[in-house]
Amino acid sequence: MMLPNLANAGCDDSLKDGVDYTNCRFSEGQDLQGSYFPNSNLSFASFIQVNFDKSIMMNSNLSFGTFPESTFVRANLYESILVGGNFEKTNFTGANLTRVDFMGSTLIEANFQNSNLMGANFTSSNMINANFDGANLIGATWTDGETCDSNSIGECKK
Repeated sequence: MMLPNLANAGCDDSLKDGVDYTNCRFSEGQDLQGSYFPNSNLSFASFIQVNFDKSIMMNSNLSFGTFPESTFVRANLYESILVGGNFEKTNFTGANLTRVDFMGSTLIEANFQNSNLMGANFTSSNMINANFDGANLIGATWTDGETCDSNSIGECKK
């Protein structure tokens, strides 16, 4: 997928709309709460134990990135691409993950409590011990490729 209006950025530049941080490695434990960087490319980037709570990141590419133990509480990742990423023990509580593509991602012990996952794609993802309590999974594609039905709140019903 092509992301429009990508601006060139060095790994030391601040986050902003449309930046390209492909392959950047950031220091662990940063507090980026409330950041605004939609339409950005963070593919193959490393953000370990980073706080992205309440950040605006819609239409961004986080494919094959490393985000373990990070937090995205109430963040907006609408229609973002997280294919093949490592999100082990990541907290997505209350996040807008509508139509997010998690295909092939590691989501072991991830927390999706009360998140909106309508139309999300979990095909071939590893979701061992992930928490979906109260999450909206209507229309999501489950790990086996089947679609969750209209009663899928907190669990995928097929």
